[in-house]
Amino acid sequence: MTQVLDTALNALRTAFTGQVIMPADSAYDGARAVWNSEIDRRPAVIARCLKAADVSAVVGLARQQGLEISVRGGAHNPSGSAVGDDGLMI
Repeated sequence: MTQVLDTALNALRTAFTGQVIMPADSAYDGARAVWNSEIDRRPAVIARCLKAADVSAVVGLARQQGLEISVRGGAHNPSGSAVGDDGLMI
Protein backbone atom coordinates (compact mmCIF):
# COMPACT_ATOMS: atom_id res chain seq x y z
CA MET A 1 0.00 0.00 0.00
CA THR A 2 1.32 3.42 -0.88
CA GLN A 3 1.80 6.23 1.58
CA VAL A 4 -0.60 8.36 -0.48
CA LEU A 5 -3.33 5.74 -0.10
CA ASP A 6 -2.58 5.38 3.62
CA THR A 7 -2.94 9.13 4.07
CA ALA A 8 -6.21 9.16 2.11
CA LEU A 9 -7.58 6.26 4.18
CA ASN A 10 -6.70 7.99 7.43
CA ALA A 11 -8.58 11.08 6.23
CA LEU A 12 -11.54 8.91 5.22
CA ARG A 13 -11.75 7.23 8.62
CA THR A 14 -12.25 10.56 10.42
CA ALA A 15 -15.61 11.22 8.73
CA PHE A 16 -16.67 7.65 7.91
CA THR A 17 -19.49 6.25 10.03
CA GLY A 18 -19.10 2.70 8.75
CA GLN A 19 -16.12 0.39 9.00
CA VAL A 20 -12.95 0.51 6.90
CA ILE A 21 -11.24 -2.88 6.83
CA MET A 22 -7.68 -3.42 5.64
CA PRO A 23 -5.79 -6.68 4.94
CA ALA A 24 -3.99 -6.51 8.30
CA ASP A 25 -7.28 -6.26 10.25
CA SER A 26 -8.67 -9.36 11.96
CA ALA A 27 -12.08 -8.89 10.29
CA TYR A 28 -10.57 -8.87 6.78
CA ASP A 29 -10.88 -12.54 5.82
CA GLY A 30 -14.46 -12.78 6.99
CA ALA A 31 -15.42 -9.55 5.23
CA ARG A 32 -13.98 -10.61 1.89
CA ALA A 33 -15.36 -14.17 1.91
CA VAL A 34 -18.24 -15.10 -0.37
CA TRP A 35 -20.35 -18.25 -0.40
CA ASN A 36 -18.39 -19.70 -3.34
CA SER A 37 -15.24 -20.89 -1.60
CA GLU A 38 -13.43 -21.17 -4.95
CA ILE A 39 -13.29 -17.35 -5.03
CA ASP A 40 -10.27 -16.09 -3.08
CA ARG A 41 -9.81 -12.46 -4.03
CA ARG A 42 -8.11 -9.84 -1.88
CA PRO A 43 -9.37 -6.26 -2.08
CA ALA A 44 -7.00 -3.49 -0.97
CA VAL A 45 -9.78 -1.89 1.09
CA ILE A 46 -13.20 -3.04 2.29
CA ALA A 47 -15.71 -0.35 3.19
CA ARG A 48 -18.81 -1.28 5.16
CA CYS A 49 -20.93 1.81 4.59
CA LEU A 50 -23.71 2.85 6.94
CA LYS A 51 -25.10 5.85 5.07
CA ALA A 52 -25.05 7.53 1.67
CA ALA A 53 -22.27 9.91 2.70
CA ASP A 54 -20.04 6.89 3.38
CA VAL A 55 -20.67 5.55 -0.13
CA SER A 56 -19.92 8.95 -1.63
CA ALA A 57 -16.68 9.22 0.35
CA VAL A 58 -15.36 5.79 -0.64
CA VAL A 59 -16.30 6.23 -4.30
CA GLY A 60 -14.38 9.52 -4.24
CA LEU A 61 -11.40 7.78 -2.64
CA ALA A 62 -11.48 5.02 -5.26
CA ARG A 63 -11.66 7.54 -8.08
CA GLN A 64 -8.81 9.61 -6.60
CA GLN A 65 -6.60 6.55 -6.07
CA GLY A 66 -7.49 4.75 -9.30
CA LEU A 67 -8.99 1.77 -7.45
CA GLU A 68 -11.50 -0.52 -9.15
CA ILE A 69 -14.77 -0.76 -7.21
CA SER A 70 -16.70 -3.95 -6.51
CA VAL A 71 -19.99 -4.08 -4.65
CA ARG A 72 -20.87 -6.99 -2.44
CA GLY A 73 -24.57 -7.63 -2.04
CA GLY A 74 -26.42 -10.58 -0.65
CA ALA A 75 -26.80 -12.60 -3.84
CA HIS A 76 -25.06 -15.83 -4.76
CA ASN A 77 -23.22 -14.89 -7.93
CA PRO A 78 -20.98 -17.86 -8.80
CA SER A 79 -18.48 -15.65 -10.66
CA GLY A 80 -17.38 -13.87 -7.49
CA SER A 81 -17.64 -10.44 -9.13
CA ALA A 82 -18.62 -8.95 -5.77
CA VAL A 83 -14.97 -9.12 -4.68
CA GLY A 84 -12.18 -7.61 -6.74
CA ASP A 85 -8.44 -8.01 -6.29
CA ASP A 86 -6.48 -4.92 -5.20
CA GLY A 87 -9.49 -2.62 -5.42
CA LEU A 88 -12.12 -1.21 -3.09
CA MET A 89 -15.03 -3.44 -2.08
CA ILE A 90 -18.17 -1.77 -0.80
